[in-house]
Amino acid sequence: MIKYAYLLTDFTRWLNQFSRQLQIPLKNGILSLPRELGEGTLETLRLPDGVSCLVLNFSLSDDLQLLSEGSPSSPAGLTLFFNQVKTSELYVVRDNGSPVSEKSSQRGTILLSSTGHQQETIFPRNSRIKAVGLHFPPSFLRYHVRKDILADLFQYAEQQTGYSEPIPFECRQFLEDIFNADPTSPLHHLLLQNRALQLTEKFLSSFLSRSTVIMSEGKTWAKGREKDLEALKSIVRILSDNQLSKFPSIEALSKTAMMSSTKLKSRFKQIYGMKLYEFYNRHRLEQAKEMLKTGNYSVKQVGVNIGFSNLSNFAKAFKKEFGVLPKEVLKNK
Repeated sequence: MIKYAYLLTDFTRWLNQFSRQLQIPLKNGILSLPRELGEGTLETLRLPDGVSCLVLNFSLSDDLQLLSEGSPSSPAGLTLFFNQVKTSELYVVRDNGSPVSEKSSQRGTILLSSTGHQQETIFPRNSRIKAVGLHFPPSFLRYHVRKDILADLFQYAEQQTGYSEPIPFECRQFLEDIFNADPTSPLHHLLLQNRALQLTEKFLSSFLSRSTVIMSEGKTWAKGREKDLEALKSIVRILSDNQLSKFPSIEALSKTAMMSSTKLKSRFKQIYGMKLYEFYNRHRLEQAKEMLKTGNYSVKQVGVNIGFSNLSNFAKAFKKEFGVLPKEVLKNK
């Protein structure tokens, strides 16, 4: 059995590490399997703003175990997979310990997952693995997806455990275009990027237009109707208030949400992919960055304005978040 364990942060890195494990070099972002291992290709490409895409169209002569090592202590990203896997049986074990075994000759499904959770997938030998995956890092989600929509997406990813929805008809042609793309064409990467973004747009448009999603065994998931979600949105509004001078106590936030402190911390991390203080700290640092960009404030003024009494601590936190010191943002204004 080929075993591959990884922490997913980017599909380009994922494929680079897999190629090193198999001791097969990449050529222009494409891994071509030799006959002794199987046949087919694995390809990766970068999309705008840190999004990466993975195109799988291969078969192995040995069993394949993929173990995604979730990182609950780090901000979570999202992965969106369009799967067309031909196999006798697919085994999936998620971090709750429950195995899911699906018998099928051809699976055409969409799966949205959070990278914050561990998941193990086993493909029996000679399975035909055809899939297009997109990875959306936390930074992309934070800056490009509205907070209430992001909460719904993470909640849906949690509820989707053990369930995948069918690929709609309008997405199938996009997938065929990707799988049949000519790698020697000068427009190869442009075509892949275009179709991958169209797949994403179709999924999100469908997701936003539905108030209810039919799950497995006749169950339904009502988007945004869980009472906990409304309570958490009130906490987000508090922590995102630009007039907030310091982080509120957990006790005060728990009373606002009408939850125990343990439940509040757990549910907030589950839905938003980060801890309460981390969310608050990121928001105020983003506020600081925007203030510095105006050129109307000194670094000290900005630090004090967002609640840092120690300028050194402000500089360290800012650099950890954005990779540059506050004075560098001010200098480049």
